[in-house]
Amino acid sequence: MANHLPAMQAFQIRRKVTAASGFAELGLYQEAVEELEDLPAATRDDIPVLATWLQVYQSWGKWSEAAAVAERLIQKDPDEADWYIALGFAIRRAQSLAAAEVILAAALQKFPANATIYFNLACYYTQLSDLGKARVYLERAIAIDENFRKIALTDPDLRLLRE
Repeated sequence: MANHLPAMQAFQIRRKVTAASGFAELGLYQEAVEELEDLPAATRDDIPVLATWLQVYQSWGKWSEAAAVAERLIQKDPDEADWYIALGFAIRRAQSLAAAEVILAAALQKFPANATIYFNLACYYTQLSDLGKARVYLERAIAIDENFRKIALTDPDLRLLRE
């Protein structure tokens, strides 16, 4: 039975993380937090747990908290572009578009083929009224991933660019 304890504990951790994610999707943020806070202390800094905290804070609109978690994820997993994108998204809402642009411009140096970074920068430059730059970044995003062409047709951040 002792040999099964780690597997059982891992299952219970996955269950709590999944439950927290589900609660966040339902808008039950306090319940999500309770699930995550109930995890063993040794697992609270694991990437899947941190990623779930990020999801909870993003869904909840707690942008400063989301930014702090995204920064921690970048420290632990610097080769994952999604954490930089999440940080930019959170900083945009917690601080400013200009601060978010700095983050994603730096991330672009590390991930030069990431269409989402180009697309988000196109959105930021549109909102900052730099339509020339916005167009260049949007074209690059679409060149990398054609799906962004359709997204660009309805994204509210790109309204000025479409006009």
